[in-house]
Amino acid sequence: MNREKLFDALAGIDERYVGEALHYSPEDASGSSERIVHLKKKRLISLALAAALVLALGVAAYAVYSTYSARVPAPEESFRISWEENASGYIEWTDAKLAVTFPETAESREIEFRPGWLPDELNSLKSDEWRSRLTAEQLADKYPDMTASQPLLIESYSMSMFNNGGALLLLYYTPEDIIEEHWDEQGVDVMRFHCTQVLEANAYAPERTLEEDILLMSDPDEGWIVRLAGEVGMDTLVKVARNLEIRETGKTLRYDDFEDHYTFMDGGVG
Repeated sequence: MNREKLFDALAGIDERYVGEALHYSPEDASGSSERIVHLKKKRLISLALAAALVLALGVAAYAVYSTYSARVPAPEESFRISWEENASGYIEWTDAKLAVTFPETAESREIEFRPGWLPDELNSLKSDEWRSRLTAEQLADKYPDMTASQPLLIESYSMSMFNNGGALLLLYYTPEDIIEEHWDEQGVDVMRFHCTQVLEANAYAPERTLEEDILLMSDPDEGWIVRLAGEVGMDTLVKVARNLEIRETGKTLRYDDFEDHYTFMDGGVG
């Protein structure tokens, strides 16, 4: 990124975000440090804050904190997703609880993964097979205290899919504080959070609260994202993610290779 582009990005930034960046510690932007973002601020790693961090910390900080941008959409904002069951061939989803976007990426490296470690309850899912998706809902009975039916879901995506305003959407669950990290060992940026969904009481069941954790890990250089979600607990999600084997398939993916540019990240959806 050259100086002219940096100054273009800085144009019109609210001085409050510059002030926040100037009080940010350089140690917090390197290594595997942890940063907690409170949703009440409703400015979750915005372009303004990322650009302000450039002022305070230099281009290295910009590289660390530009992978994810998250916002809480207005309840009436709609997202069109292909849906064969509808006569129109698509459906308009509204009232999303969170939208996560990524830097514009012309080309993404397609990847596959396989778990290097899984908890004992899910160990039967381990194999030499490389996958783009792994679901453990068939083993939900291993977790009798689970509030939903998805212990663990792992899925890979391409950043280029989400160009031009596309996003990963949290539709049903409401997120709590977001933790952002950089894992040096794998060279990935990580966003993770706990979230809940309250189901109102009805004639068949009392009110209850569903809970799950979500972890996104991404490589902005290669343009891929892996989502881990479910009810096995955040510590377990982190351990699975840190032991995930990832390889490139050799295929390059671009925006036009995808029919949809929005998709769900709720663990129990899809």
